[in-house]
Amino acid sequence: MKFQLVILLAIISTCPALCPTKCTCTQDQKNRKTVLCKDGGLIGPLTLQNVSEDTQILKITAPDDNSNMLTMSPVFHSFKQLEEIHITKSNIPQLGKHFFYGLTRLDVLNLSQNNITQPLDHNFRGLDKLKQLLLDDNRIQSLPSGTFRFLHGLKVLSIQRNRITELANRIFLEIGNLTVLKLSGNDLRQLNSEVFSDVQKLRRLECRGCNLRKLHKEIYHFLPHLTYLDLGDNDIMNLHTDDLKDLTNLEHLKLDGNQLLILHDNTFVNQIFLRELDVSRNALTKIAANAFVELYNLTELNLSRNKLGKIHEGAFNYIVGTLEKLDLSGNQLKQHTLKELSCLKFLKELKLSQCGLVETDPKMFPPNLEKLDLSGNFITTINAEHLPTQLDQLDISKNKIRGISEANLIRLDLLSSLNLVDNPWSCDLCYIVPLLERANRSHTFSQVICASPFTMRNKSLGMLEKSQLTWCTAASHSAGDADFFLISQDGKIGIIAASMSVCLLLLTIAAIIGALCYSRRHAAKYYTHEDKLDSEGDNMFQNHSPLFCDGELSFKFPLDAEKKVSIATIEEMSNGHQMLNGT
Repeated sequence: MKFQLVILLAIISTCPALCPTKCTCTQDQKNRKTVLCKDGGLIGPLTLQNVSEDTQILKITAPDDNSNMLTMSPVFHSFKQLEEIHITKSNIPQLGKHFFYGLTRLDVLNLSQNNITQPLDHNFRGLDKLKQLLLDDNRIQSLPSGTFRFLHGLKVLSIQRNRITELANRIFLEIGNLTVLKLSGNDLRQLNSEVFSDVQKLRRLECRGCNLRKLHKEIYHFLPHLTYLDLGDNDIMNLHTDDLKDLTNLEHLKLDGNQLLILHDNTFVNQIFLRELDVSRNALTKIAANAFVELYNLTELNLSRNKLGKIHEGAFNYIVGTLEKLDLSGNQLKQHTLKELSCLKFLKELKLSQCGLVETDPKMFPPNLEKLDLSGNFITTINAEHLPTQLDQLDISKNKIRGISEANLIRLDLLSSLNLVDNPWSCDLCYIVPLLERANRSHTFSQVICASPFTMRNKSLGMLEKSQLTWCTAASHSAGDADFFLISQDGKIGIIAASMSVCLLLLTIAAIIGALCYSRRHAAKYYTHEDKLDSEGDNMFQNHSPLFCDGELSFKFPLDAEKKVSIATIEEMSNGHQMLNGT
């Protein structure tokens, strides 16, 4: 009898567990029983047929091109072991009354990417232990007061990218343990300070892309424990020195994508624990000398994509001992400002992408730098002597580099990461030989794409042999030549040819003018010097000056000095005529 019982238990243990059609039943990293239905195409009321009642995680989703069309139904009451429910991309229009009642072990309820328009308090009744509620990407237009009042243990509430335009008073009633609130993507325009009086334990607040026009400093009076504040992609224009005075525990502040013009003195004087500050993609033109005062723990600073030409001298002095990451990309900084970076002795990562740099300077790189981004500039040559000795990663893509010398490549070979793409590489004997010799042993060099000469254009270096290289398509490689090539891709040959063409054109014009002047002078002499044509006399005109030549033009008609003017009467003329005829 015992033997038969053992066999029966063995058969039962080997039988496969229940699992719905088109779903997979597995275990997660914590060995929790998981049911995953991800193929989509589910239509009608939600059913859990063939789902084991001891399932701990339920995930129902769909691909973008085959969404589910589900409606909620009271099917969860017998699944007491559920710890997480994820029903997304299923077009659920609304939640039923008490549908989740009795799920005392449920920690996560994720109903994102559906069509829910109006959640109400009774939808969440019985979920006293719920830790996370995610309602992102629905069609929620409003939330009445006390919507979440039965979720006493709620820690994370995310209602991002809905259609909420106003937060009702006491909307967060009885969820005082909330630590994370995500409101991004709603057209709120302004925040009511009274709304946050019920969630004073909040540590993380995100309101990115909410069309906020100013910082509401009265809100922060209710949020003394806030450590993370994200107000990026709004329309905030001013940041005054007392706007953040109550946020004394702030560690991360994101103000990127706003309209800030100036960082004033003492702006962050109360944020002594601040570790990350992001003010990128603003319209900053000035950073005051004492803007970063008291930021003794700042390790990351992002000032990229602003309108900074210079940073006030000494502005970095307050963060010299802590700053590890600095992004200045997209600013046209002056050379003296760049040289101030060398004082940041603990800086490990520096981004100077699209800063209009034409050359590097050894004084602009901090000594302990490990990562350097110089992409998108106008650099024509890399001088390895300028690079910090600790450098391990370098991005020089999208510059004007045609080749790299052997001496510089020896240093670059030591880097663990090197980005060379989108440079106008000249694949000829003058420029590319050092790189070509490394193409077979390095993926980085083998992927270099030739830009010239024409016969090599768009070919990767890994496809070429040294015997295929032509003679130099431009002048010999040097630092000076590299600067010269920035003007023309064909180098000095093109410029010399252009200069000769201009000289030839000027000579031609001079010859034409000279010929014209000579022709006019000759014509004038032909028509005025009759002594050349008539042996009797001289020119009847004294003015020999042709038009357009030196001398003044005279219109007098003097006669020859030896010839007299005689006047005779008609009778005398008649007598004289008779005498000539011999009568």
